[in-house]
Amino acid sequence: MHPFLDVSKLSDEEILERISKAYTYMNAQVRMGHNPTVLSIKEVIQSLEDERQSRQQRTMDEEHKKKFPSENTPIELGKLED
Repeated sequence: MHPFLDVSKLSDEEILERISKAYTYMNAQVRMGHNPTVLSIKEVIQSLEDERQSRQQRTMDEEHKKKFPSENTPIELGKLED
């Protein structure tokens, strides 16, 4: 996680925009040979990608719970007789 970027406050569209811009900036810095800047931009990209993935996972989990609401309830098997 990049220390100067709080990605949780960004909207989904802002995250995608910033990922696109970050890749553009990173490619320019790679061509110029500015390795420390490239590493910093990679940290930003990783933070943005991690947030995007966690939001997608959260959405998928919510959809799954809506589709299968009683998935984790115990199954009633009845009583065993001697």
